[in-house]
Amino acid sequence: MPRIRLVEPEEATGKVKEIFDEIAETEGYVPALFRAYALFPPLLEVNWQQHKALMFEGQLSFRLKEAIMLTVADANRCPT
Repeated sequence: MPRIRLVEPEEATGKVKEIFDEIAETEGYVPALFRAYALFPPLLEVNWQQHKALMFEGQLSFRLKEAIMLTVADANRCPT
């Protein structure tokens, strides 16, 4: 059980809902990390912008970046 209350996508409103909708459209769901960031919307926004730049820009393919991300998450036993 998380120690920090996570904002569920169904309860999001305003800017948080807009960002959650974009995350869900892009990722297929809203990961727990972004649901925790949503407790402070400016943090959610800046980290989503950073994530998009990291994953969708640069020379490495999205698939390779995603494989690296999933490997690290698995090694650290991170929940979704």
